[in-house]
Amino acid sequence: MKKMVYTHESKVELLHSGKYRGYSFYILNLGTHPTAYIDVQSNPNLTNKDYFDIDLSVHGGLTYSSSELLIGDKTIYGWFIGWDYAHAYDYYPYPEYLPMVSCKLKKWSTEEIFEDVKKTIKLINKGEYEIYRK
Repeated sequence: MKKMVYTHESKVELLHSGKYRGYSFYILNLGTHPTAYIDVQSNPNLTNKDYFDIDLSVHGGLTYSSSELLIGDKTIYGWFIGWDYAHAYDYYPYPEYLPMVSCKLKKWSTEEIFEDVKKTIKLINKGEYEIYRK
């Protein structure tokens, strides 16, 4: 497991990947913020669904669904849903784009994101999500 390091540089770096309770997952550093993805191709309820049609409790809401996940120069195939950590009160290395807040902005660690991934996979396994359009 690699450490999440925030930068001004746009990049794609694999921080952690593996399988948890039957689902492959990928945690990426995009430089300015981290992202998380789960391959749900084994779940017929979630496969080929657009992320905006899935109500699943993840940080900031789902922001990705696709049959491909690009990690550097490698493309992985399946059906991926994902989310990012670039929302209100999340750290972002460009202060001019940050909301004016008086609290400290959250820098997410790879370990914390992995805990979110595990929680999300548990929700998927329990069927604790809603599909808006079948």
